[in-house]
Amino acid sequence: MFKLPVCPYCNTVYSYKDVKKNRDKKIIKCYHCKNEFKKNNINGYFVLALIIVILTVALNLIILNLTADFITSIVPLMIISIIAVIIFILLTPFFSNYKKIKDIEYKEIPVVTISDDNVNKKQKRSVKNRQRKNK
Repeated sequence: MFKLPVCPYCNTVYSYKDVKKNRDKKIIKCYHCKNEFKKNNINGYFVLALIIVILTVALNLIILNLTADFITSIVPLMIISIIAVIIFILLTPFFSNYKKIKDIEYKEIPVVTISDDNVNKKQKRSVKNRQRKNK
């Protein structure tokens, strides 16, 4: 889970800065292969939040056991909680995931039609030769 996301089509690894920049977009276009894909962050964010909550609670319980007075232990508990939120924000790009879009419509390449009024004979021959080569 702890890795930067990759394009599901061409496996291009996205940098930390690119993932943060595309944070608000639902559909992202790959800068390398130009295919579109969607991001799926729910599972990754849930795992990251679970890890950070468990660590924060454990540290807070240790602090509470070390200090006898509850009032003097509030400041360290607040500091640990604030640090946990900052760590969550900084690590979110590592728990992002990109998925292919299932219903992609592939565009067909249009066939070139030649009208006699617009094209002279030399252009007609060259277009016909290109069409023969492409078949």
